[in-house]
Amino acid sequence: MSTIVDDELVSQFLAFTGSADPSSATSYLEMSGGNLETAVSLFLEHQQGGGSGNETAANPFAEDIRAPDETRTMRLMDDNTSLLHQDPTFQLMSAMMEEQFAQTAFGGSSSRMTDVRAAVNAAAAAAAYARDEEKEDMDTDDDDDDDEIQIIQHNPPNLTDMFAPPDHLLHKAGGFQGARTMAKDSKRWLLVNIQKDDEFACHALNRDVWRDELVENLIREGFIFWQQRDITPEGQTYVERYKVTDYPHVAIIDPRTGRLVWKKEGWTMEQPMTADYFAERAMDFCSRNSFDRPPQAARPAGVKRPVQDMSEDEQLQAAMRASLQDSRAENDDDDDSSVLYVNDDDEEDDDKLMGSKPVAQEPSIHNELLNMPVGEEPADGARIQIRMPDGKRVIRKFAAGDRVKVLYAFIAQTNEEARGGKEFVVMAGFPPEDLADKMERETIEACQLAGQAVTVRWKT
Repeated sequence: MSTIVDDELVSQFLAFTGSADPSSATSYLEMSGGNLETAVSLFLEHQQGGGSGNETAANPFAEDIRAPDETRTMRLMDDNTSLLHQDPTFQLMSAMMEEQFAQTAFGGSSSRMTDVRAAVNAAAAAAAYARDEEKEDMDTDDDDDDDEIQIIQHNPPNLTDMFAPPDHLLHKAGGFQGARTMAKDSKRWLLVNIQKDDEFACHALNRDVWRDELVENLIREGFIFWQQRDITPEGQTYVERYKVTDYPHVAIIDPRTGRLVWKKEGWTMEQPMTADYFAERAMDFCSRNSFDRPPQAARPAGVKRPVQDMSEDEQLQAAMRASLQDSRAENDDDDDSSVLYVNDDDEEDDDKLMGSKPVAQEPSIHNELLNMPVGEEPADGARIQIRMPDGKRVIRKFAAGDRVKVLYAFIAQTNEEARGGKEFVVMAGFPPEDLADKMERETIEACQLAGQAVTVRWKT
């Protein structure tokens, strides 16, 4: 008889694995006799063994599969000699499960909650240490024979690999100043991530955000990425200079001046930073800022408020003001004033800037877009994610040979304010580019919009 699996176990399984398939979660839990830890390990072993990595993949078990073997189930539950159990990161996963259980069973207020949270952080630190040791061992094992090397090369990635830093994206030469110089020379923004080994949210950031395909593309196109641990000399220098107060710390810095123009830090498992969240902020920032305009000059004396005390919207507005400033910037490479400050009086200027009434589109263009046939959505077409001005996201497929104007027509016909004549711009790529000049003559395929995200903004 199959094990009865309650919704709470399914929810915990989905949270720990990142899967979005409840039926798959139920199957794994039934196979493990309702043991959450064993179910997660089975899921991860299945993924590493060639299973689909798609979150929305179908149930990996056939409909006519036999009922779970109780003997096999008990062996899976009791077998602590598995290599997976020796992985420090598997211990981290176990501790994370205990924390989730404590939050559910004890309301997060008992001494048990404190114990398991300490276990999570300790396991995270152990995983980071093990990762460093493993890297050092591999660097010094040059005398191993070919057979041993062959075995290492064919081992599937373990849990430690899932939480490893995104080395393929990181700039490592020359430390912070080297990354800043590279960003300035290549006219890209400097993206900084400071991590703390005993904070699991830092490791989850490596797993869930920096390895997301859209995020990777955004970073490669618009940023130079520098990541450092808080205990390293470079990390400590950055923490002191930019007054880091919580971890993980993610910031965008103008490499021309060294000023911090946006930051977010201190996530939790309950409110994690997601790939979608970062992608939206990165796209929004790049659409508002450009290297074609001079950086912000030093602020005059006045009532100042540090960036860490501002809301996210205020940080974005501050960054926009910095890029719109026409005065020349000071070269303050060695000045500790490299954190951007904002006067409270500037909020009134923002209201005027953001609240100005848009100009209605010319009747001829507006009417043409409203009357233009968009056609049915093709089954196999160019998939485009459209972020509307109100923050809503619409995903639609277009024929690759359609002109970009069809995209404009779709937006004009599906958005109520656009239908009323409110003028908009469509931004795509990095640095973000207005597609208006390509509306008539370019196709969606020629503009390489397939699989991309575009941002719609009202003209001011």
